[in-house]
Amino acid sequence: MGALQDRVALITGAGRGIGRAIGVAFAREGACVAVTGRSEGRLTPVVDEIQANGGDARAFILDVTSEGDVARVAEQVVEAWGRIDILVNNAGVIHYDVPVWATTVEQWDDVMNTNLRGIFLVSRAVVPHMMRQEGGVIINIGSSSGRVPEGDYGAYVASKYGVVGYTASLAHSLRPYGIQVNGLNPDWVDTDMARAELPEGDPDWITQEQMAQAALYLAAHAPKLMTGQFIDMFGV
Repeated sequence: MGALQDRVALITGAGRGIGRAIGVAFAREGACVAVTGRSEGRLTPVVDEIQANGGDARAFILDVTSEGDVARVAEQVVEAWGRIDILVNNAGVIHYDVPVWATTVEQWDDVMNTNLRGIFLVSRAVVPHMMRQEGGVIINIGSSSGRVPEGDYGAYVASKYGVVGYTASLAHSLRPYGIQVNGLNPDWVDTDMARAELPEGDPDWITQEQMAQAALYLAAHAPKLMTGQFIDMFGV
């Protein structure tokens, strides 16, 4: 029996990178995994990988910025497995080398719609199901940029500060219902998104598997009273 045996996890942005790693790790621990994202071509290999290792996973096309998409997928996941126990809000975008004062309206809206509105919409759709179950876990993927200001990608920084604040507020409001809301604030993670900026990588980067293990801790092992908190995965 795994630590997440028969629990149902919905993961956004799960077609690659951090989301894929979390989905694979959760399935390894017995969870049924809703692998969601905008590209079916990216989702299918993740589902195949999980199923090839004996896990249970299905792909759901989801644009987290679309209220209609979010409502549809939440209902489809419940129809498929009967419940949603864990939500991982992972989907995110960034525009590198653009200080906040030089950010275009289009760039600002792109980042805010995905990184902040997306978390709001998906959480809003999933929370009623968790409330009926009288329990659940929500994990929001933030960033060290949500703690320490960065000058070169200002919209992303603003969105991640927003994620930290939203997480705290959501946790406070859902604590009476037995729903834990926590998050992870990593420094650079070795993903395609990071490699697009620094192709050579860096030996100090966090690995995708380390992110998955931190998410597993929040999903399966965090104390019940731990809510509204972030694990800051970076040094001083």
